[in-house]
Amino acid sequence: MDVIESIRQRYSCRNYSDKTVSKEQIMELLALANLAPSAGNGQNRQFLVITDEDDRKWLGKMNNQLHMAEAPVDILVTTKLNTETVEEYFGYLKGWEMTHNGQNPDEVKIDEKVKDEIREMKYKWMISDVAAAVENLMLAATSMGLGTCWIGVMDFEGVRKKFKLRDGVVPVCWVTLGYPKDKTESKHLKPIEELVRWG
Repeated sequence: MDVIESIRQRYSCRNYSDKTVSKEQIMELLALANLAPSAGNGQNRQFLVITDEDDRKWLGKMNNQLHMAEAPVDILVTTKLNTETVEEYFGYLKGWEMTHNGQNPDEVKIDEKVKDEIREMKYKWMISDVAAAVENLMLAATSMGLGTCWIGVMDFEGVRKKFKLRDGVVPVCWVTLGYPKDKTESKHLKPIEELVRWG
């Protein structure tokens, strides 16, 4: 199956069979996920693979999404907080001969407003790194006949405690993974004309 067909066939699968997904398949999918682009090639994403039945049942209850318990694999995708200081970042900008808000780095007064702007930008990088990898993962899974569902809502602090996430590790989303029991596709897409503007 080529990538265009994978894009067309991918859907949010919420019915899984009990057929096992092998560790080799999971590792191949995660390697393909990490081939996605990332900010500065930092590859700021990590994958926590959950296959234990009790843990999956806990997840199903936590999210009130039973397919998290039914799927043989639940994958938590996380990212790490960027510890680089604002001053270090502006040093990089100077070396790259780039500007910030139209100003040379040496001319920028680093106040709380500027710090907030940089924090927001770094947050966008973190989320983008994860999102690109998750899309690769889902499309590759589709090409292998596997189903997936992206899940953004969760009890973030509950997940952090349950799976003992280290300080600075940020849970972003879950992906359920397994063989579909039956394909109950439901895509309600807006006409592309509503989403496109020409500049």
